Amino acid sequence: MHKLTIALAASLVLIGGVVRAADAELDMDLMQTIEDTNKSLSSNIATQNAQGSTADARELQELFGKVEAHFVSKGGADDAVDLSRKSKELAESIVKSVAAKDFNTATDSATTLSRTCRTCHTFYKKS
Repeated sequence: MHKLTIALAASLVLIGGVVRAADAELDMDLMQTIEDTNKSLSSNIATQNAQGSTADARELQELFGKVEAHFVSKGGADDAVDLSRKSKELAESIVKSVAAKDFNTATDSATTLSRTCRTCHTFYKKS
């Protein structure tokens, strides 16, 4: 019975490690998607592509919602939660600016969004 308990405990530790590794990988994929979408957004705003800008900004709203949920569940990362919320708000602002054909304000919001990402990475990005 003792050997069975040890084997079960070892299996649970191994499974937990695999789940954490998969979770970390998902986070990296999410962050890469955000980075790629943010680059696309900047390009679409610069070319005044309203449809592309709107699609990118809406996708970023959804993605930053996932980032926010991650840091809320992680706990102890209030700054990251706040920065995620700010990023969602900036993406929403971009949608509104593009709808009003105000690409200058959309550009300003996109620049602030990029800075917000860098601020969060300074504190939370894993090396």
